[in-house]
Amino acid sequence: MSRAISAVHIILTISVLAAGLSGCVAADNVSNSTKDERIGGKGAKIVYKKLTTNMMVKDVNRSIDFYSNVLGFEFVMGVPESSQEIVSKWQKDQHLAFAIMKHGDVEMMFQSRKSATEEISEFDNMDIGGSLIFYIEVEDVKKLYEKLKDEATIVRDMEAKFYGKQEFYIRDCNGYILGFAGDI
Repeated sequence: MSRAISAVHIILTISVLAAGLSGCVAADNVSNSTKDERIGGKGAKIVYKKLTTNMMVKDVNRSIDFYSNVLGFEFVMGVPESSQEIVSKWQKDQHLAFAIMKHGDVEMMFQSRKSATEEISEFDNMDIGGSLIFYIEVEDVKKLYEKLKDEATIVRDMEAKFYGKQEFYIRDCNGYILGFAGDI
């Protein structure tokens, strides 16, 4: 399986519900210099270096199982519940509050609802699963589809798109939607 998504590049396509956008600003008529000033002040440019998901989940261990056994991700590190210890090897009998999984260039973090709401109280009233799509480009999308069609819940079958990609979408064990795409 790990060969099926060996040269993975992640593009996150985030579709957020309008109710959660209280801090968004329309930028249609804003010049680049105004954007720079608004972000960094005095024309300073901010360089964004990396985007990594941190998904609130009901059960971190269940997420590790799904992402490793179904999608071929590897466990990088975790933090056990009620601890600040960092573990580099996952043990199924040790319940984790947080974990990082990785496959190629794609890195995903999973954080329990309890842990996430302790850090950011706004998560307390939010549903797990979100209104977003994680869009992941893979080297051999057809091969991955053949593997996943019997192991995951397909929410949109393989389809060739007008922009030169072939895509399909699944639902993970938490309700998040993952889209996989490759060149036609």
